[in-house]
This record gives sequence, structure tokens and C-alpha cells, in this order.
Amino acid sequence: MKKSILLFLVLASLIFNGCGGIKGLMTYRTDASLQGIGSVHALAAMNSVGFEWEKIHNKKIHGINIYRGNTAGDKQSFKRIGTVGNRYATHFVDTHVKAGTTYSYTFTTFALGKESSRSQTLYVKTLAVFSAVSFVKAYKVAPSVVKLLWKPHSNLSVNAYVVQRSVDRGEWKFVSYVEGRLMAEYIDTFVRAGKSYRYRIIAQSYDKMQAKPSQVTQLTL
Repeated sequence: MKKSILLFLVLASLIFNGCGGIKGLMTYRTDASLQGIGSVHALAAMNSVGFEWEKIHNKKIHGINIYRGNTAGDKQSFKRIGTVGNRYATHFVDTHVKAGTTYSYTFTTFALGKESSRSQTLYVKTLAVFSAVSFVKAYKVAPSVVKLLWKPHSNLSVNAYVVQRSVDRGEWKFVSYVEGRLMAEYIDTFVRAGKSYRYRIIAQSYDKMQAKPSQVTQLTL
């Protein structure tokens, strides 16, 4: 009995948390008389979209549902992505988005298994991924040592670089993770004479967003 009660409380907590929790376990009937949400403001980043709305004063309302759809805002494309289970809350962040992509959103309020009509569709485009590293060059500094130099990225959100290598035009593989936006050097000592090496650098931001790979630099030892 105690286990059943505990399981119910855990599920309830997941369903009504501010990040959305478990979607789809709760279904709602539309009640057009239920007061809907007012205007919603959005602020987009590369990999997230933040929303803000006016505090809800109607005591009958228990919370807000957030729906996301495709670029066209087709009605059938909307899926519930989050539930804010507190009418005093005024913010929500969608972290399951891709950079440089347009999404449509709509919002409802809910109370006792019913929800309001959906709000006017809000279209939001996330920011594009920052540009690639603009310059990279590989140098042979010893018989079995390659030195890579590149231009530090100008975007202040960049805090690391991923170094990738291809041997004899094979597949690209991870070589190293270089921390620091201004750190623009890597020494590769795992090379052999008679082999051809290609390198590229991928800038990475604090929130793990990655730019497209840089131009390729190559040399044969």
C-alpha cells in the first residue's frame, strides 16, 4: 500500500513540474469558458527558447500547458511539451530545440481535467550556430610531431575546441579537447612517417553547442 502511494506521488510530481515531466499521462477536455493565457513573450537562444507571461490571478486555474508544433503551425503537429503546475509561475524554458530552426508554440491554462482554448500561435526561430573557426594550419615540427595552430574564435561564448583527425583520408576521429577560447594550439605526437594526416577544428560553447568544422589542413610526413 505504501509503495503504491509513493509511486503515485512520484508520478504526480513529474507530471506537474516546471520542465514538463512526463508528457501525455494527463489528458484534458477543452473548456472554452476557462480563462486562457494572455500574451506570451519569447526569447530565443541557439538551443533553448524561454517564455514569459503575465501572472494569472484567476484562482480557478491550476497551471499552464505548453504545446509545440512545426514551422507551419499545423494544428495536428502540436504536442504538449511541458506543464507548469502553478498559476503563480510566469516562465518556462524549452531546451529540446535545434539551432537555426523555426518552431510554433501555443499555450493553455488548465483546471480539474479541463483546459482553455489554445492561445494565438507564437512563432519563434532559434539563433543560428556561430561560425566555424576561420583559420587552421598544420606544421611538421619534428619527424614524428605535428603542431596545429588556429585563430581563436571571436564569439565570447566559445570556451573549447574539438580537434579531429583523418589518417590517409580515412574517417574523422576525435583526437583532443582543448579548453579555453584563446588557447589555439595542439601538438600531435601520435603520428608516423609515410602517413598523410588531415585535421579540422570544431569550436564549442559553454552550453556544448558546436559550430561547423573548420576548413581542413593536411600534410604528409
